[in-house]
Amino acid sequence: MFSLWQLGALALAYVLVLFVIAWWGDRAARQGRKTFHNAWVYSLGLGVYCTSWTFYGAVGEAAQNGWNYLPIYLGPIITVLLGGSLIYKMVSVAQQQHITSIADFLAARYGKSRRLAVLVTLVAIVGVLPYIALQLKAVTLSFDYVLEESAPGQVDTALVVAALMAIFTLLFGTRHIDTTEHQSGLMLAVSFESFIKVVAFVGLGLYCLYAIFDGPVDMWQQLSERSDVMQSFEPTLFSQSFVTSLLLSMVAILCLPRQFHAGVVENNDLRHLRTTRWLFPLYLALFAIFVLPIVIAGVITQPYLIGHADTYMLSLPMAQGSHGMLMLSFIGGIAAATGMVIVSTMALAIMLTNEVLLPMWLQSRLNEKDQLSDLSTQLRFLRRASILVLLGLAFAFHTLIDRFDGLASIGLLSFAAVAQFAPSLIGALYWRNGHKQGAFIGLALGFVVWFYCLLAPVILPVEWVTVLNTQGLFGLGLLRPHAMFGIEGLEPLTHGVFWSVSVNLAAFIYYSRRANHDALDEAQAARFVDMPTDWWREGMGHPSITTIELLEVCKRGLGHPRAEPLFFDYMRRRGVSEELELPAPLHLVRYVERLLAGTMGASTARIVMSSLLRKQNGRHDDVVRMMDEASELIQFNHQLLRTTIETISQGICVVDRDMQVVAWNQAYVKLFDYPDGLIRLGRSIADVYRYNAERGYYDGENMEENVTRRVQLLREGYAHQFERELPNGIVVEVRGTPMVGGGFVSTYMDITERKHDEKALRQINENLEQMVSERTRKLSELNAKLAQANEGKTRFLAAAGHDLMQPLNAAQLFASSLRQQLRNQEKGQFDHEVQVLGHIDSSLQAAEQIISALLEISKLDTGTMATHIHPLRLSSLMTPLGQEFAALASAQGLTLRAVSCSAVVDSDEVLLRRVLQNLLSNAVRYTDSGRILFGARRLHNAVRIDVWDTGPGIPGDQHEQIFREFHRLPQLHNREVKGLGLGLAIADRICRLLGHALTVRSWPDKGTVFSVTLPLSTGDVPPLLQDEPLRERRDIQGVRVFCVDNDSALLASLVAALQTLGCEVVAASGLKEAQEKAAQSWVPDVLLVDFQLDHEDGFDVIEALDHCWEDVIPAVLMTADRRPEVRARAEEQGVGFLQKPISEAILQRTLEGLL
Repeated sequence: MFSLWQLGALALAYVLVLFVIAWWGDRAARQGRKTFHNAWVYSLGLGVYCTSWTFYGAVGEAAQNGWNYLPIYLGPIITVLLGGSLIYKMVSVAQQQHITSIADFLAARYGKSRRLAVLVTLVAIVGVLPYIALQLKAVTLSFDYVLEESAPGQVDTALVVAALMAIFTLLFGTRHIDTTEHQSGLMLAVSFESFIKVVAFVGLGLYCLYAIFDGPVDMWQQLSERSDVMQSFEPTLFSQSFVTSLLLSMVAILCLPRQFHAGVVENNDLRHLRTTRWLFPLYLALFAIFVLPIVIAGVITQPYLIGHADTYMLSLPMAQGSHGMLMLSFIGGIAAATGMVIVSTMALAIMLTNEVLLPMWLQSRLNEKDQLSDLSTQLRFLRRASILVLLGLAFAFHTLIDRFDGLASIGLLSFAAVAQFAPSLIGALYWRNGHKQGAFIGLALGFVVWFYCLLAPVILPVEWVTVLNTQGLFGLGLLRPHAMFGIEGLEPLTHGVFWSVSVNLAAFIYYSRRANHDALDEAQAARFVDMPTDWWREGMGHPSITTIELLEVCKRGLGHPRAEPLFFDYMRRRGVSEELELPAPLHLVRYVERLLAGTMGASTARIVMSSLLRKQNGRHDDVVRMMDEASELIQFNHQLLRTTIETISQGICVVDRDMQVVAWNQAYVKLFDYPDGLIRLGRSIADVYRYNAERGYYDGENMEENVTRRVQLLREGYAHQFERELPNGIVVEVRGTPMVGGGFVSTYMDITERKHDEKALRQINENLEQMVSERTRKLSELNAKLAQANEGKTRFLAAAGHDLMQPLNAAQLFASSLRQQLRNQEKGQFDHEVQVLGHIDSSLQAAEQIISALLEISKLDTGTMATHIHPLRLSSLMTPLGQEFAALASAQGLTLRAVSCSAVVDSDEVLLRRVLQNLLSNAVRYTDSGRILFGARRLHNAVRIDVWDTGPGIPGDQHEQIFREFHRLPQLHNREVKGLGLGLAIADRICRLLGHALTVRSWPDKGTVFSVTLPLSTGDVPPLLQDEPLRERRDIQGVRVFCVDNDSALLASLVAALQTLGCEVVAASGLKEAQEKAAQSWVPDVLLVDFQLDHEDGFDVIEALDHCWEDVIPAVLMTADRRPEVRARAEEQGVGFLQKPISEAILQRTLEGLL
C-alpha cells in the first residue's frame, strides 16, 4: 500500500517521462532524423489496442468465465496473420488519398460524401466514449485500490487523469495542422507505453509462476486439485459469447478509430507491415499466455476476490508484500489506460473537427463573404476544443459505468459499436458497386439497432429497461431489446451484434445496388478497389504486360525526350533483357508507375497501370486518350516549372528516390562550371559528385569514399546546410531538404561577396575594439582623476565647513554672552542693546542655517554622504518629533496630532529624522490656522509616513519646482514667514539617497500632504526603548571646564559664555599648552575639545589629557565637520559630540547632561 503523495508522485513522474519522450520524438522529427520511424516503434504503437480491458478486464473475465478472455487477443492475431492483404491495401489507399481518419476513409471511398463522414464521426464518438470512460474507471480503480487510505476531500482520480491526458494530447496531438504529417513524438510515447504494459504484465506472470508457485509444474499440480477452477477452463470455444467476442475483436483491430489512426494514418513505410505481421501477434500472445498464471494464482490464493477479479493485477503483489511488483503493475495499468485515452481522443477530435465543426465554420464564413486567412489558427482551436469536450464527456459518462458487471462488458459494447463500420469498410476495398447511399443507410440503421439493443438497456433507468424487456417498444413484443422479432435464447451481446450488423449489411447491399453511380463514384471505387495488395514481388514477370508496352505508356506519360533515357538507364542498371517483347519484370512495372505518379498523381497512375494489366480493351482507348490529355497538361506544367526555377538566382538540383537528376537550372550549371551534357535528365547524382571529386572539390584522397558518403547522406534523407569554398575562390552555401516519398532538393547560393563583406566587417570590428580599448583606458584615467578631484572636494567641504562655522560660532557665543551680561544689569537700562543683540543672534543663526544647508546639499549631490541603514522602530523616532513640534505648533495657535507607529523599517535614523524635521517645520511654518496630522500607514510591504496640514496648498504646476534649491511659492513671497527654500531640496536628496519615495499631494486653499514611503524591515527587530525619567536640571554654578580650541576668537567666546553661566574655565589653544595648564590647575569636571587643531585632532588631545589626572574626565568633542564617520568615532570612544555652531543654551544643556 502506498500513501497519496507517493502514488501522486509516481503517476506524475510517469506522465513527465511521457512528456519528455514525446518532446524528444518531435524534436528528432523536426531535425529530419528518422531514428524512431522504424517497424518496431510502429508495431508497438499498435499496442494501444491493449487497454485497461486487456490489462485488468481480461484477468477478471478469465477468473469468472474461463476461456472467454481469449477472443480479445485471438481475434486481432487472426486478422493480422490472415488479413495481411486487406491491411496492406487499406494502408496503401490511405497514403495515396491522404486519409486522416476512418471517417475520411469511408467518405473518400463513397463519393466523398460529407453526410456519411458526419454519421461515421457521431457513431464513433457515441461508441468510443464508453471505452474512454472505461479507462478512467480503471485508473480510478487501481489508484483507489493501491491507496493506503482514502483522504477526506480527495480529488476525483479520473478527473485528474482526464486533465493530464488533455494537456498531453493538446501539446503533442495538435502540433501539426496537416494530420497526414506523422505525430512522431506522440506515437513514440504510445509505443513506450505499449512496452511498459507488456513488461508489467509478463513480469507479474513470471512473478506468479516463480514466487507464488514453484514453477509451471507446481502451478498445474495445485490447479488440478481445485476442480471448481478446472471446470471454468473447460473447452467452450463454440459458445455464443466466445464466437461473438472473437468476431468483434477481429473487426475491432481495423475499425476502432485509435487503431485506424495508429495502424493506417501513422504508417510512413509499407515495409513496416512485414515486421508488424509477426511482432504484433507475438505481443498479444504474451498477454494471452500470461493471463493464466495470474488468474490461477488469484483464484487459488484469493478465492474471496473472484467477484472482483479485475483487481488481481494489484491484489496479488499486495498480498505477497512485493512493493516493487505492485508499483510495476500500477504503472502498467496507468500506461494501458492513458495510451488508449490519448490516441482515441486525438483520433475522435480529428474526425469531429475535419468532418463536422470545420465545414460548419467554413460555411458560415462563406455566407458572410469573409476571407479565410485565419484557417490554420481556427483549425487548431477547433481541434483543441474538441479534445477538451470529448474528455469532458468521457469523464461525465464514467459515472454510469457502475451499471456494468465488469470491465470486459464495457469494451465489448464499444467493439459492437465500431463493428458497424465493417460492412462499409471491407466493401470499400473489395466491392466496386458499393455506394454512399447504401453505406449511409446501412450504418444509420445498424447504429440505431445497436443503440436500442445494447446501449439503451445500460443507460436508461432500470424501470424503463424492465418494461422494454417484458413489453417491448410501444407495447410491441417483437421489439424487445433482447428478443427482437421473437428470437430468444441468445445472449444480449450476441443478440445485439447479430441484429445490428445484419440490418447494416442488408441495407448496405440493397441500397447500393439501387443507387445510380456517377463519374466520381466510379473513379473513387477504382482508386480503392484496384489498389494492388501483395502481388508486387521482385524478380517475377507479369504475363499480361510486355516491356515495349511499358515503354509506350512511359513515353505518353513523360514525353519522348524524358521517358527513353530514364527507362533504358533503369533497364541497364537492373540488368533487364533488351528484348522488348518479353514480359516486363514487376520491379520495372513498379518503376514505371512511380514515374507516372510523379507527373500525373498516384491515383491516375494506378488507374492507367491497372487498365494496362487487365488488358480491358473496352477501356483501353479511354485510357490512352486520358494519358494523351494528361501528357499535354504535364508538358505544360513541366515547362511552367522549368521556367519558374530558371528565374531563381540560386542554383537548384533535384534528385528522385533513385538518386537520379530530375530537375535543375542553369544557375546551378554555371555556378559549378559543368560541361555541356553532364547534367541531364536521369543522370546519376553519383556521376556528378564523381566529376566534382576529380576536379578537387572535395577534401581527402579517396575519391570514391567522398562520393559514396555524399550519396548516402541524400539517401538517408537528412536536411543539411553548410558552406564550401571552391578551388576557384567562390564560396557556396549548400542547403539540402528531403522530399516526401524520397528524393532530395539541393540549393546552391554564391555567397562570395557576403563573405568578403564579413571579412571586412571583422577587420572593422577588430579596429573598433582597439579604439574602444584606447577610449576605455583614457576613460579610466579620467575616472581616476575625477575620483581624486572628488576626494579633494570632500576634504575641501569639510575644511570649508569648519572654517565657515568657526567665526559664526564665536560671534554667536559672544552675542549670547553679552546679551546675558546686559540682562544681569539693572532692569531696563540696556533693553535696546539686548534687543539689538537678539537681532544679531537671529541673523547669525540664519547664516548658520544657510551654510549648513548648502554644505549638506553639496554632500548629497557629490555622493560623499555616507548612510547607515539598519532596522529602526518608527516609534522611537516619531514620538519625540511629535512632542517637539507639538509645542512649536501650539505656540503658533495650531494643533498638531501625532499618531505613532510601532513598525520596524530599514533606514538611516539620523537622515530620516532630518527629512521628517524639514517636513514638520514646513507644515508649522506655512499653516496659518487649523491643524497638522503626523502619522504612519502600513502598506503591503512598506510603511508610509504622512505629514498633513491645512495650509494654503500648492498649485499642481509647482509640485516639481518646490524641490529645487531656494524655490518658494509665489503666493508666499509677501508672507512674513521664515524659510530659505532649502528644506524640501535637502529632504528630496536624502530620500533619493536612502531609496525612499517622497511624494506630495495638495489641494489649493485646503491643505497639503507630504509622504515618505519606507520598506518594512526583515532583519532583527530593535528592542522597544523605555522612556527615561526626566532629569532634574542641575546647577552648573562653579563647574570646572577645561577648553581646548586653536581658534582664539572662538575660544574667547566659549570662555565668555561659560563664565556667563557661572563656570570656572581654563582655556588652551593646543595639546602642549593644555598639558602645561593641566599640571598647574585643578582637576576639571568637563573637557571641551575642538576636533580640528593645528597639529593634532581632538581625540588625540582627549587621550593625552586622560593621563594628567587620576580620574576619567567626561569629554565633549566640538566640531563643524558634518561627516557621519566623525560622529560615529566619537560614539565608539564614549566621547560626547557637539555640532558647531554652539549656542549658549546647547552648551548649558550639554553640561547639565554630563553632570
